[in-house]
Amino acid sequence: MSVRPNAFQIDATASGLTAVRHRAGCLARWLRLPGAAAAPDYLSIRYWHRSDSATASPSRAPVLLVHGYAGTEHMWHPLRAALAGAGFDQVIALRYNTFRADIHRVADWLVEQAHRTMAACDADGVHLIGHSMGGLVVRDAVQARGLGDRARTAVTLATPHHGSPFARFVPGPCARQMLPGSEFLRSLAARRHGGSTRWIDIEGEGDRVVAAGPAPTETEMVRVRHPSGHRSITRHPDVVARIVDELIGVDDRTADQFSLAA
Repeated sequence: MSVRPNAFQIDATASGLTAVRHRAGCLARWLRLPGAAAAPDYLSIRYWHRSDSATASPSRAPVLLVHGYAGTEHMWHPLRAALAGAGFDQVIALRYNTFRADIHRVADWLVEQAHRTMAACDADGVHLIGHSMGGLVVRDAVQARGLGDRARTAVTLATPHHGSPFARFVPGPCARQMLPGSEFLRSLAARRHGGSTRWIDIEGEGDRVVAAGPAPTETEMVRVRHPSGHRSITRHPDVVARIVDELIGVDDRTADQFSLAA
């Protein structure tokens, strides 16, 4: 099956130079420098790995990646490569303007892209992975915005589940939502999720942005500690391998359950 890109979908094989240009462009737009072209607030980048690789498997669910505050989709390169090597041939990275975005709006965009992707791939579920604020987007999408029965796995990396005091020093509505004790965090904590989603939270022991805290009690979340920093956690080989193994395990169990039911 081939998917035609639309205005919100582009094929991407970003080089290091492309990543530098993109970040420079983002900074120019944020500072509103003359000549800086306006960019869409929300964009989905599809990495469709259609190959004859023996690792490809029809049981592998699509994977959606959500970066955090001031992040970009380029941070996912090591994980994308590992997923492709393990047979996950449909990976989608969300890009959004963190300075203007609201977490609820990003979560709604994630839900929309998840449903589009499942329809395009004829899949009945997805895996969601979010870094930092992206983990809160994933939780909101699953717990409150309509993906509760479709998310096979929800992985949160270095996520401020209880907020971050650093949020008071950066701009944007989503920063206000990440303040400890915010209305958004209280509302999220009040929504219990009793579905079949496997929740994995990976913390970095060297994280200086998000302090360690108790796991959210409204989900059955497996907690993993790793000696990584806030950003390096997304590309550490051990973390990448753990995520890929978790997704494979969930897909294999789902396929077994389907076979038994049939």
